[in-house]
Amino acid sequence: MTDTHIGARSPRLRLAVALCVLAAAVAAAWLAGSPAGASKAKILGHTKHTPKPDCPKSCFVITRVTGFQTRADGKKLPFKIPADGHIVAWATDLSKPKKPQRKFFGALAKDDKWGQDPTARISIVKRVKKHDYKLKKQSPTQVLKSSMGDKAYFTLNDPLRVQKGDVLALTTPTWSPNFNHGVSREKNKWRASRSRKNCSPKNQTLNAVKDFVRKSKPHQKVGSPRSYGCNYNGERLLYWGYFVPS
Repeated sequence: MTDTHIGARSPRLRLAVALCVLAAAVAAAWLAGSPAGASKAKILGHTKHTPKPDCPKSCFVITRVTGFQTRADGKKLPFKIPADGHIVAWATDLSKPKKPQRKFFGALAKDDKWGQDPTARISIVKRVKKHDYKLKKQSPTQVLKSSMGDKAYFTLNDPLRVQKGDVLALTTPTWSPNFNHGVSREKNKWRASRSRKNCSPKNQTLNAVKDFVRKSKPHQKVGSPRSYGCNYNGERLLYWGYFVPS
């Protein structure tokens, strides 16, 4: 299924519908202050080739969604937990949209709690049916406003206990500029917590885009199941997690 996006610079208001997955090396500075055993951490989502996030020249972001990469740089299921253990930290690669772009996306995806700021958190989901996933756990939400243009690292004070077969997902309560939409369609795919009837705006008008974003809701109620009915090709969600086995 092909995703339809809306960018802040497009005359037709082509908005970004996606979540972003990043791969990067473990930062020495992070390791120095990490929890015990972090030197054994495996980077979930790491791939040989990692694209840069979009914006500001061609500005695409992800909005109001939970999602995870099912294929990244040709690697299948890069966020599937390989064994029992803990997620001790996570990171994301953020672009730096221009002020008018930030204003556009903020107004489009604003939330009662977080306002218009870009936000993200990681989530642990488990497959219960073909495309249905249960939310098991989630980290605190991070406001990303001061981190735009950087690779941001977040150590978890309370590491998330995970089990083999769980999936590390990214949740965006509002919007986040950690996304690339120009990668190989065959090698990069991700799945989103949206209804199959709401995978993209019905057309390119602003009203249709607003309706699409309004109907898109991130998966944030722990213990609840959700249909992840939308699959997108040729896109990367630029986040990764640090996993330490038991």
